Amino acid sequence: MSNDRILLVDDNKGQRLTLESILKSSGFQVTAADCGQAALAAAEKQDFAAALLDIKMPDLTGIDVLKVLKANRPGMTVIMMTGYAETEYAIEALNAGASAYLLKPANIEQIKILLKQAIEHQRLTEENQAMSIALREWAGKLEEKVQDRTKQLIDAHKSTMHIYQELKKNFESTLEVLSIAIDQRDPLTASHSFRVTQYALEIGKKMGLGETDLEKLRYAGLMHDLGKIEIKEEILQKEGSLTSDEYREIQTHAHGTFQLLSKFKFKRDLKDVPEIASSHHERFDGNGYPKKLSGQDIPILARVLAVADVLDAITSKRHYRSAMPIDNALGIVKREAGGHFDPVCTEALFRVTVAEFIKIHMADYLEHLEATDLMSFEPYTLGDLLSGCPSPTPEQLEMLKRFHRYYQGSAPANLKGIVPEAMKFGDDHAPAANC
Repeated sequence: MSNDRILLVDDNKGQRLTLESILKSSGFQVTAADCGQAALAAAEKQDFAAALLDIKMPDLTGIDVLKVLKANRPGMTVIMMTGYAETEYAIEALNAGASAYLLKPANIEQIKILLKQAIEHQRLTEENQAMSIALREWAGKLEEKVQDRTKQLIDAHKSTMHIYQELKKNFESTLEVLSIAIDQRDPLTASHSFRVTQYALEIGKKMGLGETDLEKLRYAGLMHDLGKIEIKEEILQKEGSLTSDEYREIQTHAHGTFQLLSKFKFKRDLKDVPEIASSHHERFDGNGYPKKLSGQDIPILARVLAVADVLDAITSKRHYRSAMPIDNALGIVKREAGGHFDPVCTEALFRVTVAEFIKIHMADYLEHLEATDLMSFEPYTLGDLLSGCPSPTPEQLEMLKRFHRYYQGSAPANLKGIVPEAMKFGDDHAPAANC
C-alpha cells in the first residue's frame, strides 16, 4: 500500500494545531511534532510521503532535520516553512533537497497541492519498483505481456515528468519570492527584477535564443540584484546623488550576486546563471564592473541583461530623478550601442513592440490597461518611438496619446500640450508625467 502519511513539524502550538486540523479535515493522515528531535523520532518509527518543516525551532533547526530526513529517505518530499524571508535559509534549504520554500502564513491550497503531489509521487515510485520486478519475472513470457507492462511504465513516466514540471514551477516561485523581497527593500524599485527579466526575455526572443538560454535569462534576471541584500538601506534609498564611497559600495552587489548564486546547485545546463547574473554591469567597451570584461568576453546573456537593466532604470522613477521621456531613454540606448551595450542586443530591443513594452512597464497596474489601447500599440515597435515621431500621422498621434497615458515619464518636447498627462497608479511613489 502506498505511504500517504504527512509529518508536520512546528514549535508554534497554535499554528501547528490549526494546520494539523485543516489537513486532517482534508483527508490527510498527519503526525505532528513540536521540535526537531520529536520529528526525527517519529521518522524512525514510520515512513512519510512528505514533511512540512518549520525553519526555526528550539532544539534542531528545520535545515538540520531536513538533512537527516533526506539522508535516510532521499525520495521524501520536504517542504520548508518560515515566517522570515531570509535568503541564506532559502538557498541552504533548496541545496539540501527541499522541494519548496514557503513564507508564513502559507497558502493552504498550495500546501494541499504540494502534499497531494508528494503522495502521488510516492505511489508512482512504488508502482515503478513493482513494475520493474514484474518485468524481470516475466522476461520469458509472451511479448504481449511485455508490451502491456512497457506501456504502463511509459504512462507512469509521463506522470512523473508532470510532477517534475510542477516541482520546477515551485522552484521558480521561490526565486520570484526572493526577487520580490530584494526589490521591496526600496519601494521605488518594486518589481524591478521582474520587469528586467521580462524585457530581457523579449530581447532574447527577438535575437532567436533557444529555450535553454531563455530559461537562463529568466533565472539570471530574477536574481541579478541578489547581492543588494548586503547593501545598506540608507544607500539604496538615498535621495539625490551618491558619494564616491557610496557608489563603490553599490558596485559590490555584482560580486555579491555571484557569491550568493554560486551556493545554488543549478542543474548542469544552467550552471553559468551566477556568471550571467553578476555580469549585467559589464560594458561592451570594457569600462564596466566587476571584472571589466569587454566585447565577446562578456556572456551574451549578460549583454542582454545589461540593456534590459538600464532600460528599466531610465524609464522608471528613482530617488534622484523622474522617469525619462521615452525618446530620450531610447536615444541613450542607441547612442551607447558599441559603448555600454552590444549593438546586436540594442538592435533587438528596438524590434520589441510597444504593446510588449507597455505591458511590462505597467506590470504592477495591468488592471488599468485597456485592451483597445493595447491593440493600438501592436503595429509599432520601440524603434518607432525612438525619434519621438517629429511629424506624426493622425494614427501615430493617436497611438502616442494613448501611450503617454500609461508611460510614467514626460512626453517628448514636440508633443507637450498635445498628449494627455499620464495617469497615476498605485501609491505616491508612482509618478505622473508633467506634460
